[in-house]
Amino acid sequence: MKKILAFIILVSLSATLFAQVTFILKSIPENTPRDSKFYLAGMLNKWQPNHSDYEFTKDNLGRLSLTLEAVPDTFEYKICRGDWTSVEVDSAGRDIANRLYVDSLGNTIVLDIKNWRDRMNPRQLVSTASKSVFFTPTSIEIPQLNRRRTVRVYFPPNYSSSQGFPVIYMFDGQNLFDASTAFAGEWRVDEVMDSLFERRGLGCIVVAIYHGEDERLNEYTPWPNNDKLGGDGAKFAQFIVRDLKPYIDKYYRTLPDRNNTIIMGSSLGGLMALYTALEYPKVFGKAGVFSPSLWWSEEAFTQIKKFRKRQFQKIYLYGGEKESESLIPNIERAEKLLQEVGFSENEIFKSIAPDGRHNEYYWGREFPEALKWMFGIQ
Repeated sequence: MKKILAFIILVSLSATLFAQVTFILKSIPENTPRDSKFYLAGMLNKWQPNHSDYEFTKDNLGRLSLTLEAVPDTFEYKICRGDWTSVEVDSAGRDIANRLYVDSLGNTIVLDIKNWRDRMNPRQLVSTASKSVFFTPTSIEIPQLNRRRTVRVYFPPNYSSSQGFPVIYMFDGQNLFDASTAFAGEWRVDEVMDSLFERRGLGCIVVAIYHGEDERLNEYTPWPNNDKLGGDGAKFAQFIVRDLKPYIDKYYRTLPDRNNTIIMGSSLGGLMALYTALEYPKVFGKAGVFSPSLWWSEEAFTQIKKFRKRQFQKIYLYGGEKESESLIPNIERAEKLLQEVGFSENEIFKSIAPDGRHNEYYWGREFPEALKWMFGIQ
């Protein structure tokens, strides 16, 4: 009898935690291209914007719908047309918060799409970047990949002085300063840096490296995954070290030594920040690793195991408890391996946010805490 009762309870719990849900696109903007494909991108598919299992198709009533089996009771997502340049935005072209599914909403979710980022008139998108943020005079060549990349640079309020400044290199540059270029809100790095200077006297140059849109997955993964996707990240890291950093050091007043050179990123950018710091420890003395996509490949952990530690190096690990189920365990595994290869308690800081979700707001919120720890300021 007890076994039967336990089985009933288990089945009941499973029913509340996992259920079938159907998403229906009730309306889409009139300017949507006719040949468009529509996808749900979110926590369920690690935010892949064109995952074939999450594509909307016409149902027997002619509606664009997507039925998912056995979903968790809560997750975040957005709708896009195959990449993050075509993600949904509000009617004014502004980024919207991640949509949130909770099981109390029922098993049919009806969605209205107000607009797409790539269908907005650029004049309608108002830049929120401060006056301290500039584009480099020209895009920077990536000779390892035969491409060019947009780079924006933030200068501290006291840049007019003759002193040199630490440099923070950051991935996903579109999302750091400017809501008009971000796909899901900005980090507000420029405002945070201004505040840190005013309140703590910390002045740094921030180099925001734009991702390559359709090439982001390739450029932000140092190794192919089990499906043989990605793997250009090693070349992209070489570009940062061999081409971008020398350019920045040549034309701007930097402190080029490793103790004043930081690499930071989130999600796949977090994976790349950790990879680049470990691959080039003589270049980067500090790394900010936010919500790293360590799930991408077991090679991420193999790299740590093989690391030969010779110099003091600070690594800030951050993750949110409301992100994927594997995120925190992977961060803890990485932390343990870093300790095993010689990182001391003064070189690793792990920050876990109980309310943290996988988006720019939470990364931006954590950004000043990471810098204060890295530079030893209160």
